[in-house]
Amino acid sequence: ANLYERGTAVASLGPYRVYEASEVVNDPYSGRPIPQFQHRLLAGVSDSGETSFAIVRTGAYIGYGFGGFVMRRSEGVVLPRTGQAGYSGDYAAIQDFNGASGLRYVTGDAFVAIDFEDFNDGDAVQGRIDNRQIFDTDGNNITAAVLGQMNAQFRPDPGNPQMTELPVLTFRVGPGVIDANGEIRGFIDSFLVDYSGSSPTAITYETGNYYAIVSGSNAEEIVGIIVVESEYPNLSGVTVRETGGFIGYR
Repeated sequence: ANLYERGTAVASLGPYRVYEASEVVNDPYSGRPIPQFQHRLLAGVSDSGETSFAIVRTGAYIGYGFGGFVMRRSEGVVLPRTGQAGYSGDYAAIQDFNGASGLRYVTGDAFVAIDFEDFNDGDAVQGRIDNRQIFDTDGNNITAAVLGQMNAQFRPDPGNPQMTELPVLTFRVGPGVIDANGEIRGFIDSFLVDYSGSSPTAITYETGNYYAIVSGSNAEEIVGIIVVESEYPNLSGVTVRETGGFIGYR
């Protein structure tokens, strides 16, 4: 609380809290106000208090600028040896840009499932983030405007099927992503059909990594961070980075 204050225009994204760094700091000698760079902090704590995450990003630089993320569990985990576990929860994120300044917020739904019997050299993990909505820092839902930009690039002919929702982020499924400590790391992507060429083509739109930690004596919670990048639609040389967090419950 001594560094960030609860957001004014946007105080929460679903169950997660938004905080803002000070906009002005006064010179203690002269009292002169000094404008500060824009920073936002997104923080989530599970209902039990066992898992949490925090994300800090800034929109003050032409490049990505400075920031980072952290997630934790306060206790250990007991991973089942058989069966499967499904987790669902809320997702929220901050978008920043390489090649442009500014920030945006994202909300969505998270689902993760772990099969504790596959693969032979480690458990299998699947997951997705869907129903994503994008907001500006004043809290206005700008999803339709973003979809309009995407349609202009990937569905330029009015006769092309128009996108009405953002692509689903999907975990890549394969062995070796989870260890005995319940710590998970893997790749994540989203896909769409591009109609801008001579024929429709399936392309990867966003790509990046997901990180997660399973928690609890019954592996009843999971906390995760997702970082993906994509090209800004219809704006050459600008990359969008989305850093999101989720907490899921069995």
